[in-house]
Amino acid sequence: MTLQLSDAVVSTVDAPFAPPPVIVLDLPAPISVNKLRRVDWLGNRRSKTWRIKAEPLVHWSHSKRRGQPKCMTTPAEILIVLADRCNLDPDNGIKMILDYLVLIEVIQDDSKRFVRRVIVEYGDAPEGCRVHVRGLA
Repeated sequence: MTLQLSDAVVSTVDAPFAPPPVIVLDLPAPISVNKLRRVDWLGNRRSKTWRIKAEPLVHWSHSKRRGQPKCMTTPAEILIVLADRCNLDPDNGIKMILDYLVLIEVIQDDSKRFVRRVIVEYGDAPEGCRVHVRGLA
């Protein structure tokens, strides 16, 4: 779509009118931070198992999202959708998800410089958790 302003033609697909980039990943439901934050070898093992389950899902998601950026280079808003069947408290999975997004280089860091907003809700997440990372202008 284009807008005609006098003799200039402005495209709404180019910056600054282009929609911000969005990365969508399907992941297993995260493990509660209560089980991961203390020195707990069982929790450590659960975390490794979760990452092993997440890895093929991330590769599958990368192949489906052609044309999407691999890494968000601008500040981002992150929407975490937990499956309705998930019994996790909404705040208990955030740390694991953000750390994993840094690990797989979807976001550069989970500091406030790169993560400006985190939203957690329950809804449609076929694998247990769906993460939307949207760049902010």
